[in-house]
Amino acid sequence: MPEIGQLSGSLEEKEQGFKPRSRVYAGPDWGWQTEESYNKIVQQRNRGLGSEAVDFIEEKAGQAFGLISQIPGVKQGLDFAGGVVRFVDKTAIQPAIQAAEDPSQAGTPQALAGTVFKTGQMAEQGGAQIARNLGVDPRIGSAVAGSAYETVTGAAVGKLGRVADTLTPPGGGGLTPAMAGAGGPQLSIRGGDVNLQPPTVMKAVTTTVPEALEAAGVRTGDELMDARLGKQYTKRNRDVLAKENDIKYLKETLAGLDELKNDPKNLIKFINKNPELLETWNRYTKKYGADEAFSRTRANIAQRKTNADTAWSQLKSNVLPFEKDGEYRRWYGSDAAKPDRRRVETALRVKGDLKIKEYLQQHHLIPKGMTAAYFNKMDQLIAAGKAKPDDLIVMAQVALKKGMPTGDVKANLKDLIPAPHAELHTILRRQGDEIAKSKLIKDLSKINNVDDLMRLWVKEFSPEGKFTYNYETAKIFQELDSLLEEMTGISKNVRKRDVKEK
Repeated sequence: MPEIGQLSGSLEEKEQGFKPRSRVYAGPDWGWQTEESYNKIVQQRNRGLGSEAVDFIEEKAGQAFGLISQIPGVKQGLDFAGGVVRFVDKTAIQPAIQAAEDPSQAGTPQALAGTVFKTGQMAEQGGAQIARNLGVDPRIGSAVAGSAYETVTGAAVGKLGRVADTLTPPGGGGLTPAMAGAGGPQLSIRGGDVNLQPPTVMKAVTTTVPEALEAAGVRTGDELMDARLGKQYTKRNRDVLAKENDIKYLKETLAGLDELKNDPKNLIKFINKNPELLETWNRYTKKYGADEAFSRTRANIAQRKTNADTAWSQLKSNVLPFEKDGEYRRWYGSDAAKPDRRRVETALRVKGDLKIKEYLQQHHLIPKGMTAAYFNKMDQLIAAGKAKPDDLIVMAQVALKKGMPTGDVKANLKDLIPAPHAELHTILRRQGDEIAKSKLIKDLSKINNVDDLMRLWVKEFSPEGKFTYNYETAKIFQELDSLLEEMTGISKNVRKRDVKEK
């Protein structure tokens, strides 16, 4: 019996006729599926399980780390070599693991680093297996456990930094592991060899940009990733991954529909292979007839992709944990926000500023697409080993301390009437103050280090920065819009039409 998530091979080609690696096993109920279909089945399962499955994986990962850390030598390995991980070439990982398994090399820096790598591999493999047992995509289990592992090693590095001046490598040798100290040599592993390199502070916060550090109230080397921030960091990464899977599925579904639009026979085959797409197709066929089924199904998928892209931006921008109440609690789309909005809507309808079937829209004072692009770039630097999660926290804290927090918190939202809301976005984009997410992602792709990114980020919050302009303009735009209408007698709808025509 194949495992859930396993790719098809020569046996399946022989028995069922499809090419190796062209199908994914989705379990006994679903059998072998295309990757697109498999992803949707996984998403449906995950929605059914909610966060319980992920919490279970995190809990088991935590228990496993607790047990692993009690094994003689492993805790020393984490403490001593945890900070080396981000400097290591991939080619050095296997030799280090071999050293960890060689009794004659016990206690050497390379063996201790190998212990760290091996622990990480065990964590990801274990998380994947737990996920399979739960019927969840094993890649999600691997990612959850991997994130938990990174948090644990990060905490170990922080502990090492506090006692760096007194530690010597386990087993002797006379080296001082000054990974966190500014004055000593830096231990690193390259191609399996242990070398001493010039000092590089990569303990926790790695950015050295004074404006960023001052704004966030931290210093280079400060350890920020506590348990609360670590939990939010793991959850955010998990949610972003799930949303990216959604976007990939929707994008590929749109491409398939467009490619087969004029090929009815293969179009139906394509639809029949996708349970969720088939349900949508049948619903529209029944309600509107076969002639309209394609256009409405495609429009449905396209809108869902737009919504998923928007949700991705929001997830990326929610770096810091939400507070339980106050200005920094979750506000976008929340039940807590509805009573206030309804009261304002009633008052605006009485004044004639809001139509009967018109509703206020929640506007992010700082464009979520722009903040998502910046945070996404930092995520990429972290993944490449060029930054730490703590640097991501610094970015969010800069915004917070500047009084312009990012994400879905109450302090970053303002309720706007639909017409001026649309007009505001049009004007800001036309002026170049609200940059399209796709363009900004492309622009930031040229950045290759944390300090260059942090300088651009801080600049956006300066008095002349785009974030500041967007934030301050959005706060007063609706009132200015109403005043302009009152002074000129030109309605919002007419001005909105004029803006589109230009």
